[in-house]
Amino acid sequence: MTRVLLKKYLHDAKWLLLACGGTIFAFCWIRVWIVSRLDTGRFKAILDLLPGDWQRFTPVDFEWLITYTGRISLAYDELIVVLCVSIWAIARGSDCVSGELGRGTLEMLMAQPLSRIKVITTQSLVTVAGVALLALAAWGGTCAGIYNTTVTEEALPTWQLPIPLPWVGTEMPIPFSTPEEVSSPMADKVDVHVFLPATANLFALGLMVAGFTTMMSAWDRYRWRTIGIVVGIYVVQIIIKLVGLAADEVNWLLYLSAFTPYEPEAFVHVAEATPQFTWSFSVYAKDGSWQTWGPMTHHTVMAAIGLVSYAAAAVIFVRRDLPAPM
Repeated sequence: MTRVLLKKYLHDAKWLLLACGGTIFAFCWIRVWIVSRLDTGRFKAILDLLPGDWQRFTPVDFEWLITYTGRISLAYDELIVVLCVSIWAIARGSDCVSGELGRGTLEMLMAQPLSRIKVITTQSLVTVAGVALLALAAWGGTCAGIYNTTVTEEALPTWQLPIPLPWVGTEMPIPFSTPEEVSSPMADKVDVHVFLPATANLFALGLMVAGFTTMMSAWDRYRWRTIGIVVGIYVVQIIIKLVGLAADEVNWLLYLSAFTPYEPEAFVHVAEATPQFTWSFSVYAKDGSWQTWGPMTHHTVMAAIGLVSYAAAAVIFVRRDLPAPM
């Protein structure tokens, strides 16, 4: 019977999963291609025009953000990627109980020799597996873009020195010469493995939203109301985070937003600059003193919210009285 349930839920969700996964994969691939079209030096000139106060809205320095790795990492923070994961999580989470009630199919399911815990667990398993696939689609699109993109940069011709010089090396640029275009694979400049922490962060975000939506669905009767409540709380949480980032005097608001731990570009920077802390709960300075919370702490906070919400959803669904279908 569990196999039948899984088959049913997979059939219901396959087209939404394919649409969201294909969009994320294509977007991350295209994002790498767009990054390769703009030279780092020219991108720096653009960022120099931005006000200095804008630095507070990003957890990494602009100096790193203009690198190829930094610009590619921003794909995980783009609206289309976060939106696709959120659409999947909210759509499938809201369908878990209130969606089935609204369609009148939950009554037929409960007439079968099935426990309520099995019904909600099977539905949730498909949702979480979809979140994992969408996060992997983002990483897969990034990898495809990096391995299939060529970077063209302008470089001055150099002299080969007979002996290495301090701070210069064996090559010296020829002054007042015409820059030459040099092409190289993007894979020589960017390591695909540094984006795995961002992928984990995206998965934790989707798990949190899916779990919370399922909890809202477990006590509600109407799917449209479940989606409305979740989207309203979602928007409020984003606004709280933005306000907390905007001014130091209200920085404490960041502790009230569940989206504060979502900082994928920061974890890519950690993986590239200090790989020993890629999967750490804390980041330490060179002198051994504690510096900040590590990527795993952020992943764990969002994943814990999602898992606790799923547990609460199971308890609510098992104990509630199911109304008769309209």
